[in-house]
Amino acid sequence: MNAFITTLIINNLAADYRVFQTGRKFKAILIQAYLGNCVPCQLAFWKERGVWKTHHPLTQHVINQFGNSIDNHLEEKEMKNLKDSAAA
Repeated sequence: MNAFITTLIINNLAADYRVFQTGRKFKAILIQAYLGNCVPCQLAFWKERGVWKTHHPLTQHVINQFGNSIDNHLEEKEMKNLKDSAAA
């Protein structure tokens, strides 16, 4: 999976993260270093029984924001691959 950038609201701040897949997990790294004292700098996510999880103590709303962003990106990639294979 290619890395992508997503913007989320965490602690009432808009934070940009670069998200990429590492094995069965997804890693999110904060792009704006100046927010490092206010929001997590690095996170790992995985899907367990259809529910997104992380070890970091985030609210479920923030975890769902990350999960929805990852799911949307994967779906877009899958649709693009289907269109590319249909065109070939």
